[in-house]
Amino acid sequence: MSTEASTTPSQGPRLRKLVRLFLVGPAWLISGLVALLAVLFGASLLLMWSCEPPSLHTLARRFPRQRGELETIVAMSEHDAQLTRIDPTWLMTRDHQYLAYSPETGITEQRWDEYRSLFAHNGITQGIQRDPETGDAFIIVGSFGILENGYSNGYLYCGPGPSHRYAPCSASRAFGEHPYTPGDEEYSYRKLADRWFAYSEGPG
Repeated sequence: MSTEASTTPSQGPRLRKLVRLFLVGPAWLISGLVALLAVLFGASLLLMWSCEPPSLHTLARRFPRQRGELETIVAMSEHDAQLTRIDPTWLMTRDHQYLAYSPETGITEQRWDEYRSLFAHNGITQGIQRDPETGDAFIIVGSFGILENGYSNGYLYCGPGPSHRYAPCSASRAFGEHPYTPGDEEYSYRKLADRWFAYSEGPG
């Protein structure tokens, strides 16, 4: 006697449901992954955009209302001339970098807090870099990228002497740019007032 496998009426809908799940499940999973990747990609673009420093145009627009406190920062740094870099989180003299406060920097911690307050009020994320030989000072509002592949935007103040560390201070034009070449970094600038420029430096 032979036997044959048969499907009962109750098994038919259940089998069809399993087949649908088998066919639809992977498609749903793939569409979900695509949607997740799209969200992550959009979030990464938003993060990159928010991390980019302000453009020269934006810096020029902000300058009139920030100028007074920018001049205060420069004057303070000229008084603390032993420091070549004053960042919200670290300090540098000609000979040494200090990742935490030290009396050897020549300023008090309260003085550093004054700088920090001015930096925060004006959206300056990386402090001021001052050339002791020329008196030129670069107030670094923001940077993007890493080392020689990155760039920094901010306000450039030119010292009173005839020689300068930064090329725009010796330029006769009110605005300009210099492309990157091996051994020479890229920069662009826009004059804001006597001795003041919106300035972008890098890569290079």
